[in-house]
Amino acid sequence: MNSKTINIITWVLQGIMTLVFLMAGAMKVFTPFDQYVETMPYAAKLSAGIIKLIGTLEILGAIGMSLPFLIKKWYFLSPLAALGLAATMIGAIVTHAGRNEPFVMQIAFFAILVIIAFVRNKQIKAAR
Repeated sequence: MNSKTINIITWVLQGIMTLVFLMAGAMKVFTPFDQYVETMPYAAKLSAGIIKLIGTLEILGAIGMSLPFLIKKWYFLSPLAALGLAATMIGAIVTHAGRNEPFVMQIAFFAILVIIAFVRNKQIKAAR
């Protein structure tokens, strides 16, 4: 695959991850905690503050992944944001595994985020 194709695929993946984490983060931040726990039982073991913090980090990570598309000089944010979101996925995997809940989607998101970080970091190094 040539570098242009890889770049396009990576932007598509970044767009998908941006939407996923904007929605997930917004749900955590803006849904009242009691209502959130009804739909996401894992959250009952965590405080409302922790859930809001995770949601805020997800929103910031999503912004960090998409902002370089609009502001080219901020290209360095993409791999950092992807790694930050990958770290949240590690927490999600541990949480869901500890509750014997499925966590395949979190593993898939983790893998996609690591790929994004790897590709963008490689592109940054090549541009120097």
